[in-house]
Amino acid sequence: MDPSSRPKPTPGYRIEMLDGEQLLYSAEQTLVLCCNDTASLIWRLCDGERSVGQIVALLQAAYPEAADAIAGDVAAALTEFAQHGALEFL
Repeated sequence: MDPSSRPKPTPGYRIEMLDGEQLLYSAEQTLVLCCNDTASLIWRLCDGERSVGQIVALLQAAYPEAADAIAGDVAAALTEFAQHGALEFL
């Protein structure tokens, strides 16, 4: 994944809490993805302005104890979101 690319949510997708679960969904696409706290945080950082590298750096600074795993976690979450059409990359 290109660290300079900037992930941006596809219009119509959003995260909502339902019965204690964080769900990323699109009513138009009838798609629902259950997100853990990490995936939800990554989603919220995708604004089309921050690059993948900046998202990784922010999370590594916030969670230094998990710094080694964060780049892989971010790439996996972004790939999953993109495969379902929830993200585009600028």
